[in-house]
Amino acid sequence: MMRKILALAWLNALQLLRNPSELVGVLVLPLALTMLFGSAYAGGDDTPMRVLFVDEDATPFSAQVGTLLDAEESFETSGVTRAQAEELIAAGDESVAVLVPDGFQSGLKGSGAEIQVLRDPASESSFAVISVVQGVAMRMSGNVQAAEIVVSMAPGLKEFDAVYASADKQWDPKPPIFASGTTVVASEVRGDSVLAEGATLSSIGFTVWFILFMTFGSAGGILEEREQGTLRRLLVAPITRGTIVSGKIVGIVLAASVQAFILVTVGALVFGVPWGRDPLPVFVVLGSYILAGTGLAVLVSALVRTRDQLSGLSPLISTGLAMLGGCLWPIEIVAPLMQTIAKLTPTGWAVMGLTDVVARNQGMEAALVPSLVLLSFAGVSLFLGSRLLRFE
Repeated sequence: MMRKILALAWLNALQLLRNPSELVGVLVLPLALTMLFGSAYAGGDDTPMRVLFVDEDATPFSAQVGTLLDAEESFETSGVTRAQAEELIAAGDESVAVLVPDGFQSGLKGSGAEIQVLRDPASESSFAVISVVQGVAMRMSGNVQAAEIVVSMAPGLKEFDAVYASADKQWDPKPPIFASGTTVVASEVRGDSVLAEGATLSSIGFTVWFILFMTFGSAGGILEEREQGTLRRLLVAPITRGTIVSGKIVGIVLAASVQAFILVTVGALVFGVPWGRDPLPVFVVLGSYILAGTGLAVLVSALVRTRDQLSGLSPLISTGLAMLGGCLWPIEIVAPLMQTIAKLTPTGWAVMGLTDVVARNQGMEAALVPSLVLLSFAGVSLFLGSRLLRFE
C-alpha cells in the first residue's frame, strides 16, 4: 500500500514539473521575491549617513565637536569649507552640514558658544543630526560648567582646560546618566517584546505565504486529472479510494516541503536568518503548517468544479490569509482585533510559532501550541476534503 501511495505522490510531482508556468508561480517567484525583499531589508541599515563638517575655529574644542560626530556609528563625517557645504546642500548633493564658527573656543570660555547646522529643508534625516549635535552641545556645556565651578573655587590653582578635559573623561565609556529604550508590544501572546524585523521578518513571512501557493498549485493536479478522466480510471485499478487520496496528499506535502527547504536555506545562508539555531521546533512548526496548508488546498479543490476556478481562488485565499496572519508585517503592530483574527488562520499560527522559535529563540515550548492548533486544522480540513473530493 505504501508503495502505491508513493507512486501516486511521484506522479503528482511529475505533473507539477511538466507545467512550467505553474512551476514558476509556486517556486521561482517565491524564491525571487525572498531574494529581493531579503536584500532590501538586509542592506537597509548598512550605509551610514554622510555629514559634512566645517571647522572655522580650528581649536581643540572645535575639533572635539568633529570627533564626537564621527564617533556616531550611523554618521560618516567629511571635512569641507563653509562655501563647499553651502554649494553641495543647495545643489541637492548633500543634505546636512555641521559648522563650528570662528570664535567658538573664546565663546565657550566666555559668554557662550554656538554650533550651527546647515540642512536641506527637504531632508528628514537631517533631524537625526540635529539631535546628535544637541547631545554634543549638552556634553560640552556640562564640561564647561564643571570647569568654571572648580576654577572659581580654586583660582590660580586649577586651569580651565585641564579641568574641562578631566570632566570630559567622565562621559566615556558611558555618561553618568544615560537612557535606554525597550520596545513594549500590545500583545497577549508569547510574553516577549522582541519583534521579528528585517530579513528575518521577510524570510518567515514569504516562507509561510508561498507554502500555500505550492499546496494549491499541487492540488490543482487533482482537478486536472479529474477533468481528464484519470481519477475515474484509477477507481478500476486494484487500489482503494483511500490509497488514491493518500497518494495525492503525500505528493502535495512533499512538494511543499521541498519549497520550504529551499526558502529556509536561502534565508539562512544568504541573509543570515537564524533558521538553524534550533532546528527541531522549526521542523515541527513548518511540518504542521504544511499539513494544514495541504488540508486547506484539498478542501478547496473538493469544493470547486474546475482547475481554472482553483487558479482564480488560490491567489485570493493565499494572499488574504498571508495579510491576516502577519506574513507581510509584524502581527504585534496591528489592532487587537486583527491579532485575534490572526489566531483564526493557519498562517497566523505558523508566523507566531516561527517568530517565537526563529526570532526569539524560545525553543520547543513555544512551538507546541501553534503546532497543535495547526495539526488540528490539518486533521479537520483533510478529513472534510477527502470525504468531499469527487473523482468524476
